[in-house]
Amino acid sequence: MRYGYFDEKNKEEGVAVSDKPFVSIVNPIRNTVRTLEKCLQSLVELDYPKEKLEFIFADGGSTDSTVEIIRQWQKRYPQILLIAVANCKSPGQARNAALRIAKGDYILFTDGDCVVRRDWVNKILERFFKDKKIGMVGGEILTLRTDNNNDVEAYCEETKFLSVSGRCNVTSAGYYPSIKKDLPHEVNGNIHSAFFATANAAVSKEAVDAVGREFWHEITNEDVDFSIRILKAGFRLYFEPAAIVEHMHRVTLKDYCRQLFGYGFGHPLPVKAHTKKVFEICLQYFGYIYIPIPCFIKGVLYIGNFHLMHIFGALFLIRFIGSLFIASLFNTTLLVLGLFFVLFSVLYFWPALALKPRSKFLRWAKIRYISNWALMRGGFKGMKQWGVFYLESSW
Repeated sequence: MRYGYFDEKNKEEGVAVSDKPFVSIVNPIRNTVRTLEKCLQSLVELDYPKEKLEFIFADGGSTDSTVEIIRQWQKRYPQILLIAVANCKSPGQARNAALRIAKGDYILFTDGDCVVRRDWVNKILERFFKDKKIGMVGGEILTLRTDNNNDVEAYCEETKFLSVSGRCNVTSAGYYPSIKKDLPHEVNGNIHSAFFATANAAVSKEAVDAVGREFWHEITNEDVDFSIRILKAGFRLYFEPAAIVEHMHRVTLKDYCRQLFGYGFGHPLPVKAHTKKVFEICLQYFGYIYIPIPCFIKGVLYIGNFHLMHIFGALFLIRFIGSLFIASLFNTTLLVLGLFFVLFSVLYFWPALALKPRSKFLRWAKIRYISNWALMRGGFKGMKQWGVFYLESSW
């Protein structure tokens, strides 16, 4: 069922406001004790009729006090539901268990390490009522600092980690492009891939039913595949930046890198599942240049400052070592290789100078470099796991 929508201005003018739709909010959790209470508090404070809400928490086998916290909150808020998902292998599997019981006309997704704004439900639903072709709406994801002295949190905030704005070149409210050519960059979950992360997304009952009311059973990139299937079912995706969720990021560099490793590991999988036999080269310059090449191997090769810095650095080192044994090798070529290495190194680390405070430049540069390597390593493992050539992108 579709519902009408009227804003505050229409209320003041005496226009009748239709009943609000019933909303299910799905939240997969596992060992979220650090952030769960903040998440719960934000949900119960939503500016939306309580009788029109249900919060479905699907626990994937927590070993801390996550489940006990949920049960305590259930005593005060009957709209909180808890499902135990046995042998849970992924957040997608947990969400599937929740989707089987969700009664909402609209189903919203967030995570246990997220805090939603009070107007989140109203903002993310608004666009559905204006265009029946929209099957999924995603909002903006901002950083919520939990420790002002934590450099990893500060780095995530400064670099707008997980920010949705700019994906598919959509920086303000607007439609995501449809998938036109089944090219790797359209489906891989990277910057130009049309998908919404399930930390902040909503789907209509019609759209979720059209894709079988479930995420795929793979262990990763379920949100990317879900969005792609909604697009291919004939619905549209819409970005609404006013619908805001704040994310409490990993608090150690090790955990942050583990998260990025997971992203890199997952990116080759939708390329395998959703693209034709195309090998794509992406030059990360002049707004990204994609060069598709028909090939028996599916894949994508990114070329940016991170890659060229290492390539010219390695060539310089090889040439320099050779010059120690063969004096004639110490020539103009060696100088040119060294200059290119310096150039791409400066270009790569330059954005770290914009992070505050500048006195921590070396710290920001370290996080930037190590986290990029984590993404790369994840891509290498994913390439081996999924049988797709994939060289990850440069920051």
